[in-house]
Amino acid sequence: MINSRFCNRGQETKDILPEVIVERLKNGDTEVLAPRPEDDYVSPKVITIHPQKCNGCGLCEIACSLFHLGYIDTSLSRIRVIEWHSSDIFLPNCCQQCAEAPCMTVCPKDAMVWNDDWGRVMVDYDRCVSCGTCMAACPYAAIGFDEMRQMIFKCDLCNGNPQCVHFCEPGALRWDDADMLQAACIRKSAGLRRKY
Repeated sequence: MINSRFCNRGQETKDILPEVIVERLKNGDTEVLAPRPEDDYVSPKVITIHPQKCNGCGLCEIACSLFHLGYIDTSLSRIRVIEWHSSDIFLPNCCQQCAEAPCMTVCPKDAMVWNDDWGRVMVDYDRCVSCGTCMAACPYAAIGFDEMRQMIFKCDLCNGNPQCVHFCEPGALRWDDADMLQAACIRKSAGLRRKY
């Protein structure tokens, strides 16, 4: 669950204190969740992770599970905050939406499909038999299994408005334009080549 010693207690950001958000989420108050986007969402965006800013508070996990399940169970969250070697270093981890995703390659039922409009890998639950092959193939360990429902789950970007990003107080998660990031990477690598 949430490790409250890492929350930014007493700091006001986004007009609501983090502990108030946590309490409201725990009580099932879905009004604090970010609104769903319009159906005409077309711009491929990605969640970028800045681990140096993560304080391990777990708001991202809580918001994710509440959004997808209607209740809080961080073991079924599509994002996980990993504590690095029992230190104060935390790494948010979720599906990287790989363009050539290993989970798509190994799925025997072709249930992992790429959606060009959204720029993400989606699970076709009509085809999925929950064999777990995709889980074993994922290099990020970003696919989970819901024992109660007997089905796999992974980040679906909350239909274009990721709750983990919306509730990330320290700014460790951002919702960035994929094309802009690609252009920035190209510029950066071009600059590095000039130096050598």
